[in-house]
Amino acid sequence: MGLAVTNRKNRNLKIPTAADYAAFDGAHCRTLYRSLAEGWRCPGCARSKFEILRWSVRFPRSANRFEDWVGGYHTHHDHGVGPVRYGQGGRFPDVVMCEQCNSADGTAKRKLGLPAAFSFAPHEIRQFVSATPHGFHDIDFGLAQAIFDAIQITPRLSFRFD
Repeated sequence: MGLAVTNRKNRNLKIPTAADYAAFDGAHCRTLYRSLAEGWRCPGCARSKFEILRWSVRFPRSANRFEDWVGGYHTHHDHGVGPVRYGQGGRFPDVVMCEQCNSADGTAKRKLGLPAAFSFAPHEIRQFVSATPHGFHDIDFGLAQAIFDAIQITPRLSFRFD
């Protein structure tokens, strides 16, 4: 489809050591990170907690420059109905996923002009992202559009009242 974007940030990846990984405490996602079992894998991209860890430089042009290992985690939910944990239903249950997958959902929706209330399910995200251990995802926007289009095709019932 020709709409895939290759992320140039993945060219010179820094790989964490076992000590770097052991020292990582989850940073700004500490609570979610600690709640995940060691064998957990992101339901979107299937990367492990170790593979999600990536080197980051934040605020590169400020006095608050920050360089360290980061790994973000978010609770992903169906935006069309709100968080499932509140009993509102949805296409898929709330699930913890990596920040790259959660972000890919929003990026695809913005780029393709999809409804803000729509959310891709983890198994759908898995189809249109290519994950790089310790790096950033590549997104196939053409495939994301095709997935959205397929979801929108639902049988329509017509009722006749005589």
